Amino acid sequence: MQQLRYFVAVAEARSISGAGTTLDVTQSTISQSVHALEKELGAVLFHRTGRGITLTSAGHGLLGPARRILRETRQAEAAVSADPRRGAPRLDIAALPPALNGPLAEVLAAFLRSNPGTVVHVHDLGSDQEAVEVLASGTAEIVATRLPLNVGRTGDRLATLPLGAYDVYVAHPPSPGEEPAAAGHEPPIGLTELHDVPLVLMPPRPILSASMEAMIEESGPHLVRRAVVGQRETRTAWMLEGIAATLLGSRRAAEAARCGARLAPLRGATGLTVGLAWDPRTASPVARLFVASAYAATARSPAAPAPPAPAAPADGPARSGGTPADPGT
Repeated sequence: MQQLRYFVAVAEARSISGAGTTLDVTQSTISQSVHALEKELGAVLFHRTGRGITLTSAGHGLLGPARRILRETRQAEAAVSADPRRGAPRLDIAALPPALNGPLAEVLAAFLRSNPGTVVHVHDLGSDQEAVEVLASGTAEIVATRLPLNVGRTGDRLATLPLGAYDVYVAHPPSPGEEPAAAGHEPPIGLTELHDVPLVLMPPRPILSASMEAMIEESGPHLVRRAVVGQRETRTAWMLEGIAATLLGSRRAAEAARCGARLAPLRGATGLTVGLAWDPRTASPVARLFVASAYAATARSPAAPAPPAPAAPADGPARSGGTPADPGT
């Protein structure tokens, strides 16, 4: 177990020194442990170069199972420990920002209210194309992303659960002297109608739908960028200060409206579906519990998904195309 812990730490830090700092262990101890693991397995796990350490194909193959073993070990320790602080159940989720700022928060809140001893770690998901790799590597057991997943046959084994829609709004600064309560929604507007409107935008990121990316790329040369900022909070604050209009998701748009912002739905970018994806064959008990909680939460919502279909056999793929597997499998 210690060898696996050190191996995963080196893989994540991409250096023995970084792993030593993270674990508060000497570099020689970690190096000897990794060498012993390689000898026992009869395989080289890392390429060692002057610039650092990278995983070999064997290392990539071991990383996912090693993370799952360590995760299940922590859960086993928590089940028998008299100290509730020792080995608290942990759930790793990788999420796109649209999913984080939307219905995922409600699902997480319901889950944590019922499971207060569980610790949730949320990682950034660069794009929905990374979902399969993130799940296979064990970095996360659940991904919250845009649906449907466009991952080809490699994603056939994944089960999915829609959580809700993520709309995009054009948020205009409050009108001078207007009370926040007087602010409201305006008619839908397209990007082509924003060519003369100063905007506060974020740097390009692969988090929107293909149609949205195409819209921005087509309109890009004509958009008036007053500022480009990487922080979503700054973008909203600057808009409210009157610097320029901006594009906001549903939840941030609602918050901005309460502060007086004028909102207009962005035409062609509404109804982006976000949801969960996971591999039912490798999901831990905590992950299965979270999925069951998500089903219960969505069943209580007005736009509840269809009941889960029967799970595929353990040695076969789960249904693709957004059909969820039974959360109890």
